[in-house]
Amino acid sequence: MSVPEPAAPAAQAFWCERVTFRTIEADEIAEVRRSSTPRPADAIRQIRVDVRSLAPELPPLERHRALSWVDGGGCIGALGALHRGEPCGFSLSHRGTWIEWTVRPYAAIHVGGRTRLPVLGGGVGTAPVVACTRDHA
Repeated sequence: MSVPEPAAPAAQAFWCERVTFRTIEADEIAEVRRSSTPRPADAIRQIRVDVRSLAPELPPLERHRALSWVDGGGCIGALGALHRGEPCGFSLSHRGTWIEWTVRPYAAIHVGGRTRLPVLGGGVGTAPVVACTRDHA
């Protein structure tokens, strides 16, 4: 009879979401992208890359606001929040849609070479409530 490998202590990881709503009123979801990353800087980098790719298509005022967040205090403040274990986010309007990026810290538990990852239960923006596994490379 083999004894199961003990669980490693929980490590902090970061749950990233990008939700695109069909309208600026954010009444209907058009697309949701989710990922997990082990470092807060990687989570913020994902948002910065996304926002930079959209910036050329934004109206001047929205572009200025977006690039100010990307290149200035907004992303630095978001990174600080993640290091403190707090969630952060950014949102903007783009071609009549509304896009929201959120990042939430969570405890990732490594068991037997696998990483337990969250799956959202109650809908977009809810805390991770159910776990699934992913091979840990």
